[in-house]
Amino acid sequence: MPLSQTQLATYARDGYILLSGLIPDNIANTAEQAMWDCMQAQPDDRATWPDGNYAQGHDRAEIIACYTDDFLQAAAELCGDPLDSTKAPGGALAINIFPSQAPWQTPSPHIDHAIKEHGHKVFPRPFRVATMIFLNDVAERGGGTAVWPGSHRQIEALARSDEERYEDMWGLNQDLAQADLRKPLVLTPRRGDVLFYDYLCAHAGSGNISPQPRLALNYKW
Repeated sequence: MPLSQTQLATYARDGYILLSGLIPDNIANTAEQAMWDCMQAQPDDRATWPDGNYAQGHDRAEIIACYTDDFLQAAAELCGDPLDSTKAPGGALAINIFPSQAPWQTPSPHIDHAIKEHGHKVFPRPFRVATMIFLNDVAERGGGTAVWPGSHRQIEALARSDEERYEDMWGLNQDLAQADLRKPLVLTPRRGDVLFYDYLCAHAGSGNISPQPRLALNYKW
């Protein structure tokens, strides 16, 4: 089903939206099991878990199945482009945050595509919309993604204030403190939820002091 006008307005206002119901439970559950298999780990055996966080691309069919028709339609609407321009990817980047003994603290914000050597420009936008698929339930302080509501507008205003200085995403990312961002919200999604966010939405992964890892997939159009 198309997104509602309320959902579209929320995305435009906040720079992100967390949606449920785009991925059926059986597909999300199978993708979670496939992720454990990709990591060569067992969910009930901590001795098999990776040492530290896990970031790796995967193209397993069970994982790609998460990109359902409803998912792709939502992505196309938020991109503002025709559906046929938002195709299912051939893979996705797993970004899994495993439990840590480090004290939990509010993370620092960043924007994507801000690696200096990559040279991505701020205008025109380097991608249209980014997505995070959550493959398991995320506990409080369990590695949920932090988002800064409305930051996309504040950061765009900063970029427009000196387009020569902020020509590159890297340089803009270095000066996010100049945007005077509001307080972040740390999301606690459920399995199968999808976070869509604007290319200038400030966000960050958070620490995980829960008993379980946070399993998620990232992809951008």
